Amino acid sequence: MSPKSSLSLFLASGCYIGFIPGAPGTYASVATTAVLYAVSRTQAHAGELYVSVFCLVTAAGVLASTEAARSRGLKDPSFVVIDEVSGQLATFLLVPLELRNLVLGTALFRLFDIWKPFPIRRLERLPGGAGIMADDVLAGLYATAILYLVNRVMGG
Repeated sequence: MSPKSSLSLFLASGCYIGFIPGAPGTYASVATTAVLYAVSRTQAHAGELYVSVFCLVTAAGVLASTEAARSRGLKDPSFVVIDEVSGQLATFLLVPLELRNLVLGTALFRLFDIWKPFPIRRLERLPGGAGIMADDVLAGLYATAILYLVNRVMGG
């Protein structure tokens, strides 16, 4: 395997989380939330840095998932979970990284990622890594909109 393919596989699979049997997308979402929780305990939610990390993960995810899918001859391999990482990051773009938001946001993201309300499912038709990533990013944006409203209503 070439270094490019190895790196793509590592990134696309979320540091190989995607190869854990069972529910790799859920595992990647929970792992992402756990990392965010750990970071939030030591750092403030630095908006610009958070948005930059989200954009970097999303861009790298498009490239890595395109290569991983191409190398395996599959459209959207189940081991590719970088899309869940990106979608989970999108979930927390507008809210504080507090435990309540992290738990509710993870549940909302998984709901929208599995349910795929309009027009999320349509985004899967995009070619390559764009189609792999876009539906999860939009699911995360749906989740962040709900979380934002919950925080506004509850005074968070």
